[in-house]
Amino acid sequence: MFGLFGRKKETVHEPERQQKANPGKRRIYVFDFDRTITILHTGAIAYGKELTGAFVQKNVKKGFADFVRRIVGSGHAVYIASYSDDANAETVEADAVSGHDLIKFYMDEIFGPEQAIFMKYRGEAAGTADPPGNIIALNSQDFKQYHLDIIMKQENLDPENPEDMKRIFLLEDDEDVVRHFMEKGCTTIVPYSASRSADTVATKTLFTAYMPESFLT
Repeated sequence: MFGLFGRKKETVHEPERQQKANPGKRRIYVFDFDRTITILHTGAIAYGKELTGAFVQKNVKKGFADFVRRIVGSGHAVYIASYSDDANAETVEADAVSGHDLIKFYMDEIFGPEQAIFMKYRGEAAGTADPPGNIIALNSQDFKQYHLDIIMKQENLDPENPEDMKRIFLLEDDEDVVRHFMEKGCTTIVPYSASRSADTVATKTLFTAYMPESFLT
């Protein structure tokens, strides 16, 4: 579908303004970060000019913000599941950002510093007073099963229920991760093909030139 997001919407749909989707039809969109949201792979770490607003704006795929606003405004859930790890920032001498901080930096630049669409996951110890967080960043190397477990728990999904698993809509450029989610019964952008799904998600024009009806609300 071409030109779907040609007109930019200025209103950011924060969580408290979302429409309420039917609980049984509410979708959970899970985005990878590098080469899914971004054009260039960050290497899970950024410093120097890579932490400027100009760089971030150029490195995020066109149409991403509008796509997120559309699905969030329809009452669906969004998550970012990334292998970017907080500890990466300690591996360089310069001031560097990685993991949750890097992804939050990008989201604040794209949606505004007061945005509440994407918040850092703080784990079980964070308590119940704050939102649980939907940026999950850890180099788990388990095909993101760690991330999926957190999402299923937060969304009250039953891994044994095929209808629950279909409600997870994955956007991911790693073929092995796509295959893992596919085996769990999740919805991928190209059904029945992990390789084509991964390749499609990696394209620069993902959100502006190709988005099947199955992924739209």
